[in-house]
Amino acid sequence: MSVFNNLIGERINGVFLGNEGWTLVFRTVQGRFLRYDTENDCCNSVWFNHINGLNILGEGNSFDLLRGAQVLSVEDKGWSDDRSDEDVGGVIQDAFWTIKTDRGYIDIEVRNSHNGYYGGNVSFNEDQEVLDLHQVTEDF
Repeated sequence: MSVFNNLIGERINGVFLGNEGWTLVFRTVQGRFLRYDTENDCCNSVWFNHINGLNILGEGNSFDLLRGAQVLSVEDKGWSDDRSDEDVGGVIQDAFWTIKTDRGYIDIEVRNSHNGYYGGNVSFNEDQEVLDLHQVTEDF
């Protein structure tokens, strides 16, 4: 079961990043915010590294924003094997998710940089308080 499965059936009309890329938030047309946090530890750093497909949310078009893109399914593609990263003196892993909506796909990549002993993780956070959010309207 994917951490993002609770998005299924929701109509989303905004995506936000916070906490220096460690938090991803989806806004629904009802004004709810669904928050996902990466889990970091003393010897690893986990962050949302890339998001593609945000153009399907219709930023700037009032009708599209009110209607939102309905999430139909989520595909959890898992974490990659460790690979060496000379720049950080450790290893890197990537994880990928695809969120299928009635308008197209949103792809999410999370990156984990660690010393070889830690795995990355993303969890749904019931606490809705998120500081320093900025809306993401373009792929990165």
